[in-house]
Amino acid sequence: MNEMKLSLELFSAGVSIIIVLAIFIKVFQYKQKLDVLKEIDRRKDMFKLTKEDKQYIASNLKEYKEKLLKVEGLTRLLFPILITIGAILFLIFSFEETLIHLNVIIVAYIYLQIHRIHTRNYTKFLEELSK
Repeated sequence: MNEMKLSLELFSAGVSIIIVLAIFIKVFQYKQKLDVLKEIDRRKDMFKLTKEDKQYIASNLKEYKEKLLKVEGLTRLLFPILITIGAILFLIFSFEETLIHLNVIIVAYIYLQIHRIHTRNYTKFLEELSK
């Protein structure tokens, strides 16, 4: 029983670490995408936008509007599911064990929120550039 408890704790910690790494990767990718938009914005201010830039803005704006709808829907769907899983954890495990496993749920929720915020901000930036 003790070995199962230890392996479950290790699994929970491992999943949390993987999600935190995914958050760092997501932030790094967002920063790279934002640098591209800053460069396009700089060209727009100098009135030197090319057809490729305008096409990039238009195609990405359409794509990110669709992504935003999907991400917001996914977040709305998963929030009650995560709460339910947390409640089930409190029913199954002791308080100390639940807190260990609750870490995964909290980190997953943070990842979903970061993904939603990045998608929403990127869409707003593209909308500003398309004007």
